[in-house]
Amino acid sequence: MTSKKSGKSKSVLNIKFGKRLAALRTERKWSLTYMEQHSGLDDSFLFDLEHGRKEPCLNTLDVLAKSFDMTMSELLQGL
Repeated sequence: MTSKKSGKSKSVLNIKFGKRLAALRTERKWSLTYMEQHSGLDDSFLFDLEHGRKEPCLNTLDVLAKSFDMTMSELLQGL
């Protein structure tokens, strides 16, 4: 299921992942700027991930998991 907003599609899975990503970041009290510096991913890309506007590839998932010092399975837990 997707919805259109500003020409971008949001899947239910992308929205769930975005909420998970935002929760992990805020639990650690990281700003998007800190997350950008820590992960090497652009802060606007991270923002779009958190809002379900972008779909992460496997490499991105790996980078994010390592940034949080967890496995990809742990990163995706609960989705």
